[in-house]
Amino acid sequence: MKQYDYIIVGSGLYGSTFAYRATQAGKKCLVIDKRAHLGGNVYCQNVEGINVHAYGAHIFHTSNKTVWDFVNSIVEFNRYSRL
Repeated sequence: MKQYDYIIVGSGLYGSTFAYRATQAGKKCLVIDKRAHLGGNVYCQNVEGINVHAYGAHIFHTSNKTVWDFVNSIVEFNRYSRL
């Protein structure tokens, strides 16, 4: 039987981030989700080279540079500016 340090239910933002950081710290994680894909409600499908938000639009914005640098170390985010 495989041994895990953490079993994470849900692969949305929190579950994915926790699993990522725990794995970086040397822990073994099992992530389970009812959907067949990772990402929870922020999952995107690539349709002819365009990322389509499968569960509605999502915008991530923060004024915290540490948070911004962290998320961009995993995946590139477009800067959001309110006009």
